[in-house]
Amino acid sequence: MDGASLLEPTALLGTFLCVILAVFLVAVPSRSALPNRMFAGFLVLTAIDISGWFMADWWEVLPYNGLFRTVMAALHMPLFFGFIWFGCFRDASLRAAHSLHLLPALIVAAALLIWPQTDHQWLLPSLQLQYYAYIAVACWTLWRFRKILKDRFSSARSHVFEWLAAMVGISVFAHSLFVFRVLAADRLGANISTWLQFFAALLILSITLWIAFRALLSPELFRGVDRVLENAAAEFHQPAGDDGAAGDRIAELRTFIDDRQPFLDPELSLSRLSRQVGMQQKELSELINQRIGVHFFDLINRYRVEHASALLIAEPDMTVTDILYASGFNSKSSFNTAFKKHRGQTPSAFRKAASAEKAGN
Repeated sequence: MDGASLLEPTALLGTFLCVILAVFLVAVPSRSALPNRMFAGFLVLTAIDISGWFMADWWEVLPYNGLFRTVMAALHMPLFFGFIWFGCFRDASLRAAHSLHLLPALIVAAALLIWPQTDHQWLLPSLQLQYYAYIAVACWTLWRFRKILKDRFSSARSHVFEWLAAMVGISVFAHSLFVFRVLAADRLGANISTWLQFFAALLILSITLWIAFRALLSPELFRGVDRVLENAAAEFHQPAGDDGAAGDRIAELRTFIDDRQPFLDPELSLSRLSRQVGMQQKELSELINQRIGVHFFDLINRYRVEHASALLIAEPDMTVTDILYASGFNSKSSFNTAFKKHRGQTPSAFRKAASAEKAGN
């Protein structure tokens, strides 16, 4: 059995699954309708692309076949990037400015219509440049969100964010295989090139199956609400605050903590802080968990670590033990664990690095 005999059924099954998934993403009720539809469009274009591996004769008899498939190729990355962008900014909507992403496809269509007999050797390099440009911006978007999640929300995890990051990684891997197959086709020979094409089809099929299983096992990825991601999106637009009544309460809470420093009390609890702030315990819990995106003790320990960090630098004569008690911790183990979690190093290592930096200056 050779690669050609395996290619057609594999590509056929992959095309079928892409279409089924696209229909599911469009039909499923969700607050994530826009990124779902972007991803559905990307899957449909993928299905059109790989259908040429088992429907080549049918495509060739159609008029403007080359024009249609090339223009569709120029729309792949705008849709994929739209899926990443609106997957992060789930409350965002399409604007007139977003139509600029159609410009590459329109340029390709115009060139092929005006000069149909010309050998457009610039097309493949241009599409590769477009791919890497969109991937770079997608990576920047995810990096910025990862930084916000780390800086603002400590250990909070976003499954949707992890899903989007995984999709970008998979895209880069699959595209690298495509580039390798195109560049090495002449050197590898027809037989090996066909096998590489089969493996590409198998990879697409595997990725599509993986997406289908994720849709079944983690339905919140396509229809649920990710509070951490929503809060990160708010931080992206307004890193210094929030809006509405919840934003006012968060500002009041932060002001109270900064001014009164309740975190220095080693016996501080959610109920005790709620009485001090003047909020119901349930209201304060929801504000911290859902709007700020962290657990109560994670928030308090972050303030304690910041206070301890300042003491480690400003008070070189204080021992680490004195500083941990002065910062609201009641044991060395909890202090070391929290400090390493938020600073990425032990208190002693932090003090040593700060002293070395100060001496160097």
